[in-house]
Amino acid sequence: MNSKIYYKIGILSAAILLCTAEVQAAPKFSYSYLDEAVKEFESKNSLSSVVLMEMGSGKVEYIYRPEMAVSKKLPPGSLVKTFSALTLLKYKDKFGFSPEKKVLCKGRFYPSENLTPTKSDLNTLHLPQDEKGKEYLRCSLAKGHGEMDLRSALVQSCNVYFLTSASSDPDLFYSKLYEDWSLGKSTKSRLDSYIEPSDSNFTSISLLRKVVASIGEGGLLLSPLKISQLYSSIWKEGPRLSPYWGASQEPIRSEENPYSGKDLRWISSVLSEVPKTGTLKDLHISEKGNLEILGGKTGTGTKFMHKYETHGWTVLSFRKDQKSYVLTVFVENGSGGNQAKSLAAVLLDKIDSKSKDSAIKSGK
Repeated sequence: MNSKIYYKIGILSAAILLCTAEVQAAPKFSYSYLDEAVKEFESKNSLSSVVLMEMGSGKVEYIYRPEMAVSKKLPPGSLVKTFSALTLLKYKDKFGFSPEKKVLCKGRFYPSENLTPTKSDLNTLHLPQDEKGKEYLRCSLAKGHGEMDLRSALVQSCNVYFLTSASSDPDLFYSKLYEDWSLGKSTKSRLDSYIEPSDSNFTSISLLRKVVASIGEGGLLLSPLKISQLYSSIWKEGPRLSPYWGASQEPIRSEENPYSGKDLRWISSVLSEVPKTGTLKDLHISEKGNLEILGGKTGTGTKFMHKYETHGWTVLSFRKDQKSYVLTVFVENGSGGNQAKSLAAVLLDKIDSKSKDSAIKSGK
């Protein structure tokens, strides 16, 4: 046989062995019954990834497509608005910011002269032109949300509010957002044998992209695992924990939480409104079930350098059996308010049904 053929066969065999090893690396989860639900969803939609993490410990209780959830960075879209809100609150004196101050949203954000789009911005961002040929950024609601304060802007996911607030000092805003949320760093996970992307630093970007980072666009990339870690630290008002899944492992702090309990509690109360009156209000979960939804957020991230294609995200917090969990759902093609929300609802229903069955069998 030709030596080149032997060589190719060897490479193929090595790749198969590597993939097999990675598949076997993830433990058998008690929530593995969710696999079928995700596969059914994917058959009608697109590739997806799911992370279910116990917030008090950082233990990953379930993960679907760990090679995507752990090893890939993706544009998070409006999920970053929660981080932006906390950044604005923490440094409100430096920004001259007040959470009660109203911003009028008419559906469009027009960059000021100091934010004039560069060639790179035009290639990266979706910047339609109005009838006068001036570029603008769209809000999540085409006709606008009207007057928004911080609470309503986060619940209704108003782009114009956050873009306007961040534009008061783009350099300061971006540096604090990037630093406090460790957006270029890994979670320091212990999910053998999956490797997280190496740490990075993207501070050398245009002023407009620094402003657009407030809504999770402009090149910000985060993994589903990172999203789970950061949102857990918000809902638990505690440190950022190193994600793990080994039965013999213990919780480890990877970073302290730089935000005050007062601000974290306020943001948590706002996020609790999202499933009731915000972008998750159509999330259909039985009120008589064993799950208590604590809060959530949706996100629709623009694929980097593919400004007309989007990813869908939903992150939710819920309580079950006296433990609190964060569920992060990522859908490769879609939006947070539709596809990702739909998959999240299916998974929560499956978890709730299983919990009821277990309760019946145990006689509780």
